[in-house]
Amino acid sequence: MKKFVLVLLPLMLLSLLSGSMGQEAFKFGVVDTQRVLINYSEAVKVDNLLKTAEKRWQEELAAIGSEITTLQEKKEKTELFVEEAQTASIERDIQLKQQQYQQKFNQGRDALLEKNRELMTPIIKELEELIKKIGKEENYDLIIDKQAVFYMNEKYDLTDKLIGLINDGAKKDDSKTNNQDAANKSDDTKTPQ
Repeated sequence: MKKFVLVLLPLMLLSLLSGSMGQEAFKFGVVDTQRVLINYSEAVKVDNLLKTAEKRWQEELAAIGSEITTLQEKKEKTELFVEEAQTASIERDIQLKQQQYQQKFNQGRDALLEKNRELMTPIIKELEELIKKIGKEENYDLIIDKQAVFYMNEKYDLTDKLIGLINDGAKKDDSKTNNQDAANKSDDTKTPQ
């Protein structure tokens, strides 16, 4: 009799739980945050700014690299006709340029990484807040990043919705800023009486 009760009790609990779980709808969503960021106007502005800075940095490195190549060619040509001691100054110049190149490389890389972190952190935070807001307002039980999913039915994808919402929010912020700027300019043009 005890065995029967021990087997029957878990089965009854399971059926009660599954019955109550079946009555509640589990609302699930997936967001491709990378795609949202690629399509978010503010993130695109940051990306363009960083690409411009990176291009300048690469051009500076290329110029130093060209100087190093020129010095190395000069040294090779000079070595054929003079003593090694006479090419020592060219070798020192090459080493100095190589150190300058490495220093410029490290400084540029660190500056780009820091600027990326500085500019993207608020954007990522804004995206996280929007996801939480949608989750609460639309009663989602779970919203996860698409990168953590191997397969999903596309009906759970909220990415396009988020792209629209986050860009609409950016447009509203821009129009508020433009309206405030216009109001400030009109205040500045008024003459006191």
